[in-house]
Amino acid sequence: MAENKSGYTVVMPKLGLIMTEALLVEWRRQDGEWIDKGEVLFTLESDKSTLEIESPASGYVRILVTAGKVVPVQTPIAIIESTLEQTTSLPSVSEVAQQSVSLVSEQVAVERHVVAKDSFPSFLAASPRARFLARKAGISLIGIAGSGPRGMIVANDFSNVKQQWRSLRETESKPYASLSGLRAIIAERLTVGWRERPQATLSVELDASNLVSARQQIELETGRKVSYNAFLMLAVARTFVEQPHVNIRLTEKGLVQLQEINIGLAVDTPRGLMVPVIKNVDKKELLEIDQEIQQVARRALEGKSLPDELTNGSFTITNLGAYGVDSFAPIINPPEIGILAVGRIAQRPFVFNGQLAVRETMILSFAFDHRLLDGAPAARFLQRVVQLIERPILLYSHRFI
Repeated sequence: MAENKSGYTVVMPKLGLIMTEALLVEWRRQDGEWIDKGEVLFTLESDKSTLEIESPASGYVRILVTAGKVVPVQTPIAIIESTLEQTTSLPSVSEVAQQSVSLVSEQVAVERHVVAKDSFPSFLAASPRARFLARKAGISLIGIAGSGPRGMIVANDFSNVKQQWRSLRETESKPYASLSGLRAIIAERLTVGWRERPQATLSVELDASNLVSARQQIELETGRKVSYNAFLMLAVARTFVEQPHVNIRLTEKGLVQLQEINIGLAVDTPRGLMVPVIKNVDKKELLEIDQEIQQVARRALEGKSLPDELTNGSFTITNLGAYGVDSFAPIINPPEIGILAVGRIAQRPFVFNGQLAVRETMILSFAFDHRLLDGAPAARFLQRVVQLIERPILLYSHRFI
């Protein structure tokens, strides 16, 4: 949101690294109505949550984009004017803003098929203007039918290319034609994530008897029933501290070492799957993490997650133990490197101290991006998490050694 001579220009906010667009669900003010700074101006629906966005200033609202539209991020959607006279001088719905939605949407489609700027062969017959536009847009000249002399590619040929990108985007979205809102976004993201990330999954059964006992002892001492997810988060965080080479992310500039350990927890909500993130888990104690888990999970269930709670995750934990699931293979939450699937704790036959016994056991499954992590370091990561869960006394302090 930026201030200009005529007032504040309100744009569709970018609330995450991979967020490209959002559904403008509802305006809380009518066109021309007054709003005070800090009051809710509109609600949006992203791939993670429905959020209420506050007005950046006091003034009269001039709506540029009507509710019900999917709007690319950073697109102007309203102006907050200081006087009614300035507001009424604007058109009721800005055609310019509507055009910007289309233009940015096209750019989003083009970005999905970006090619390197130096990948345009010199032997192709193309005008200098066409080569300039191709490099600027990141579109390859290969395969474009030229309409100029002797088949030369000219600037006007790019109107046909844009139409091809539109058709491609419509074709890609057809599988989700029967879906809408958050479910359609989740379906598309998971499909892209599965197609672009060759993931592998490792599973192991562990002895959770000490974990069950530790949880019971904490409840007796404090009166609080600590979530198993809090123990799991601490175990993952400590493993990241000890094995920082796993806490990475692939970006356009290559592999990046993440400086924070932020762990998301998959939450089943009436609107779909949400992943609120607990920040800096390695710097927090068990009870503090447990309290934050309860808070963010409650807001996710109510559809009131804060924008900062849904971004910048390093890793995700998904737990289906409460549903009686023993084990499952999860799908990575992009752009994270991996996800830990947690099954139920149950009494099972298990070799303990060299003898077969009935123990409380659980199955952990670690799905990881095989482009970024090989099998052996992934196995060492999971092995250390298992060791910490089997000896939870190591997790009682946030001061990791």
